[in-house]
Amino acid sequence: MNIDYKKTSLTISNSILKYFGIKPFHETLSELDKILDKGQYKNVVLLVMDGLGSFNLKDNLSATSFLRKNKMFDLSTVFPPTTAAATTSLLTGLTPSEHNYIGWDMYFKDSNEIISVFLNKTKYENANPKLNIKDRDYMCPKTLIDLINETGYKAYYAYPFDESYPCYDINDVLKRIIDLTNEKDKKFIYGYVENPDKLMHKKGVKSKEVREIIEDLNNKVEEFASKVKDTLIIVTADHGLIDSKFISLEKYKDFYDLIEWTSIEPRALGIKLKNNASHFEFENLYKKYFKNDFMLLTKEEALQSSLFGSSKGKYLEDTIGDYLMIGLTDISLCDIEFPKYKANHAGSCQEELTVPFILIDRK
Repeated sequence: MNIDYKKTSLTISNSILKYFGIKPFHETLSELDKILDKGQYKNVVLLVMDGLGSFNLKDNLSATSFLRKNKMFDLSTVFPPTTAAATTSLLTGLTPSEHNYIGWDMYFKDSNEIISVFLNKTKYENANPKLNIKDRDYMCPKTLIDLINETGYKAYYAYPFDESYPCYDINDVLKRIIDLTNEKDKKFIYGYVENPDKLMHKKGVKSKEVREIIEDLNNKVEEFASKVKDTLIIVTADHGLIDSKFISLEKYKDFYDLIEWTSIEPRALGIKLKNNASHFEFENLYKKYFKNDFMLLTKEEALQSSLFGSSKGKYLEDTIGDYLMIGLTDISLCDIEFPKYKANHAGSCQEELTVPFILIDRK
């Protein structure tokens, strides 16, 4: 498996940096560069719809829908295709191995803890960690908002985590963006909506409820676009989802007995073996149970593959453990009780990795 980081959604963020006079960290998206340079827009909006991968978009909207009509082409997201890694890449212009948000659960050797990074809670105990995520300098990368504001231009969030202006749903997000676009300065606005990801996890990728919410998102973005001017609106996703079967590792007792802990994601498992465990036995049991559903890489193979980006990163090697298991089919593996989810992401399927590049020009 290989991710070409010159052709991922990361290029969108680097084009935005370039437009605001900041040296990009990585390759930019040439098609976006040309449009930005020609249009010289007062407002650049990046609207991220969590989980609205290209396959999910096609499955739930007609070809004549607003979002599909304005889709230019597809891009790959970063690896693993999951919110912790991919939204952080979109927000920073960095690969996962550079910004260090590798997945939902990460092992930190400095405090010997596995922490759910966005929750700042330990994985197994759901307790406050010994050392908070934000107390680690390497987990505090500058965002596009930080970098653009440092230039003298303006940049804003329109998402749930802005303490000054929390935006909890699509209505809040779009109202906030409209208000900001009416201000006179040249600016960048990052908007984020937690659906359809949140609903697809619970209901499945082709459920009636998911179709309805994606249609609603489509209609509201179309209405929003009619209300702004001198604005380039970029719509994309952090990843897509597939319907998934969740299986407990405890079902495979001989295999599970060799494992000290797992990290990252149920479809991209970092696995640390117990000190006395046999690697030979582990690899044989992997072949017995999982060879058709998961790719197995040693830590060294995973690092050499540049899956997470070319940088080795501060915490990458530790959080992989000894092995990385990457989902090939629809199976998700859990070592703790997992929510009653019907869909998931973070594996190697194209449905998870492919995201749309949608462009709405309101010059």
